[in-house]
Amino acid sequence: MFSLPWPGLEKLDIHGTRVLGSIPGSISNATSLLYFAAYNCLIQGPLPSSMTNMSRLEVLLLNFNGLTGQIPEISGMRSLRKLSLMQNTLEGAIPASICSLSSLQYLTLASNSLTGTLPECIGDLQNLERISIGINKMNGSISSLRSLSRNSTLAFMGLGFAGLSLLDQTSVPKNFNPRVLSLRSCQLKGNIPEFISNLTNLQMLMLGYNSLSGNIPDWLFSMPNLGYLDLSFNNLQGVLPPSIQLKKFFGPTSLLVSNNHLHGSIPILGPNMDLADLSWNNFTGKIPARSELGKLIYLSLSGNKLSDQIPLSWCEAEDSFMFLDLSSNDLSGPLPLSLSSCESLIFLNLSSNHFAGNIPVDLFKDASNLRFLALDNNLFDARFPRFIQSLEKLEVLKIGSNRLQGPVPPFIGSLRSLKILILENNFFNGSIPEEITNLNKLQYLDFSNNNFSGPMPEKLSSMTMLGSRFKEGTILGYVFSSGYAGVQLSMVTKGSLYQFRVVREYLTGIDLSGNSLTGNIPSEIGILQGLYMLNLSHNSLSGPIPESIGNMSSLESLDLSFNQLNREIPRTLTLIDSLSVFNLSYNNLTGKIPSGSHFDTLSLDGSAYIGNRFLCEAPDGINCTDTPSNHGEDKVDDPGDDEKGLLYMFVIIGYGLGIIVPLMALYLNLDWRRNYWRKIDSIVMRTIHMFGQGRR
Repeated sequence: MFSLPWPGLEKLDIHGTRVLGSIPGSISNATSLLYFAAYNCLIQGPLPSSMTNMSRLEVLLLNFNGLTGQIPEISGMRSLRKLSLMQNTLEGAIPASICSLSSLQYLTLASNSLTGTLPECIGDLQNLERISIGINKMNGSISSLRSLSRNSTLAFMGLGFAGLSLLDQTSVPKNFNPRVLSLRSCQLKGNIPEFISNLTNLQMLMLGYNSLSGNIPDWLFSMPNLGYLDLSFNNLQGVLPPSIQLKKFFGPTSLLVSNNHLHGSIPILGPNMDLADLSWNNFTGKIPARSELGKLIYLSLSGNKLSDQIPLSWCEAEDSFMFLDLSSNDLSGPLPLSLSSCESLIFLNLSSNHFAGNIPVDLFKDASNLRFLALDNNLFDARFPRFIQSLEKLEVLKIGSNRLQGPVPPFIGSLRSLKILILENNFFNGSIPEEITNLNKLQYLDFSNNNFSGPMPEKLSSMTMLGSRFKEGTILGYVFSSGYAGVQLSMVTKGSLYQFRVVREYLTGIDLSGNSLTGNIPSEIGILQGLYMLNLSHNSLSGPIPESIGNMSSLESLDLSFNQLNREIPRTLTLIDSLSVFNLSYNNLTGKIPSGSHFDTLSLDGSAYIGNRFLCEAPDGINCTDTPSNHGEDKVDDPGDDEKGLLYMFVIIGYGLGIIVPLMALYLNLDWRRNYWRKIDSIVMRTIHMFGQGRR
C-alpha cells in the first residue's frame, strides 16, 4: 500500500478492521499524514524506526494490538499531540526522547511490559493533559508528583500497578488538580495524604493496594465532585461515617474499601451511589434495609461478620441490583422469595454462610438474566433445585458443599450457556446424566465426593469447549472479572488445592473423584484435547486406560488412582508433553512402565505406581528381570494360578495311576479279575437294597 508516495494523504483510520501483519517501514512515504488510527486490530511486530521521520503526524493510535519490541526514539515526530500504545506487549524503557515532543497532550502506554523508570523530564512538557502508564513491569521510583506535573495541568494521572514507587507523597504543585488520580500499588504509607482534600476537581481517586493506615478522614466523603473512591487492600481502620454521599460526575458513583480493618455497622449509602465494595472488613450487625442502600447496582459485603437473615425488603419490583455478593458472612435462615423480583440480577453469591433447609421452588423464577449463582458451603438439604431449569443464561453454578441429595435431573443438559458446574461434597446419587455431554460451552465440571454410581457418560464429542484449548478469555468478560467479581474457583490439580481469583477459559477440568462409578473409561475421552485437569480417582472403574488419552495435548494433571484399572499402561501417555503430575497408584495394572524422556521425570520416586503388584518396577511390584513381562488379567484375579496348575496336574496323574495299575493287574491274572468284579457286584447290590428300604 505504501510502496509509492502518498503526498496528499492526511488521515488514515483502519481501526477495528482486524488487519494482519506488521506496520511496514514504507509507511513513512505518507509524508503528509496527520492522523493514523489502527487500534483494535491484529497488528503485530515492532514499530518501524522509519515512523520517527513522520514529522507532521499529530495523532497515533495503535492500542489493543500485538505490538512487540521497544518504543523507538521518536524525537523526529515533533508534531505529535496524541500517542496511545495501550495494551500491547511492548518491552524496554520509555525513551527519554519522548520529552522532546513539546506538543504532546495525551500519552497512554498502560498495559504493556515496559521496564525501567519514568523519565522525570516528562514534567517539562507544558501541554501534557493525560498520562497513563499503569499495569507495566517498571522498577524505578518517582521523587514526587511535583516532578511529573511541574509545568503542566494534568487532568488524568494513571500510575497504578506500573511498578513505580512514589517517594514523597506530600509534595505537589499548586496547579495540580486532576479529575482522575490512580496511585494503586505505588508503595504509599501512613495516613491518606492531606493534599487530596484540596483537589476540588477530583472525580476518581484510586489508592488501593498500598500500605495506608489510620482512619479514613471525614473530608474524603465531602469532596464536591468525587464519584469513585478505591481504598481497598490497605491497613485502614475505624468506622465509616453513618451516611456516605458521593456525587456522580464521572463514571459510576463508587466506593471500594475492601480488605481493610474497618468495623461497625454498614453505613447508609447515598441515593446516587452505583457501586459499593465493603468486602473483607470487620463489619457486624444486620444487612441494611434496601432503602438504606440507595439505587446500588453493585454491592459486595463479602467477608465480614454480618448475621441474621436477608431482609424481605430486598429485590422489590424493578430493583436495580445487577451484582450482589453476601458470601463469607454469618447469615442464616431461609432465602427470601423476594429475590425472584431481581430481574436485572446478573451475579449472586451467597456462599459460605449458614443458610439451611429447602431451597424455594420458585426462587429466581423471574431472574432470567442471572449468569452467576453460588450457593455453595451452606446447609441446604433439599434435592437438586428445579428453578435452575429456567435460568437459560446461567454460566456458573456452584452448589457444592451442602447436604443436597437425590439424582441430578436430565434437564441440566439444556443449560447451553453453562461453563462451570460444581456439585462437589453433597449426597447426590444415581448415575451421571448422559445429557451432561450436551453442554458444549462447559469448561469445568466437579461432581467429586458424592454417591454417583454407574458408568461415565460416553458421548463426549458434543463438549466442544473442551475439544480445543482457549487462551485468554475470562468468564463473565474481562472488565467484570478483573475489575469487579471474578469467578473464583478451587481446583484440585497436580496433587494440591489451587485457588483461582479470575478464571480464564484455559482453566478446564473434570473431577469425578470420590464416587462409586463403574465400567470402563470411555475411549472418546481423547477428544477432549483442551482439558487441563482430569481426576477420576477413588472410584471402581475397570478395564484398560484408553490409549486415546495420549491425544489430550493440554493435559497437565491426571489422577486415575484407587480404581480397578488393569492391563498395561498405554505408551501414548509418554506423548503428552504438558503432563506435569499424574497418579496411577492402587490399581491392577500389569506389564512394564513405558519410557520417555519427559515421562521418566514425572515420578522419580515411583509413587505414581505404588499399589500395582504386577506392574514391572513399581515400588511394590514385580521384578521384570525374573518374571515374564506380560501378566494377563486372569493372573491378577488369582495370583496362585501357577501353583494350582501344578497341583491339578499331580492329582490327575495320581488318579490315573490308581486306576490303570489295578486294571492292568486284573487283566494279567484271571483269579484276581474274578474276585474284583465279584466284589463290585456285591457293593452294587447292597447299595440297591439300601435305596429300596429307604423308599419303604
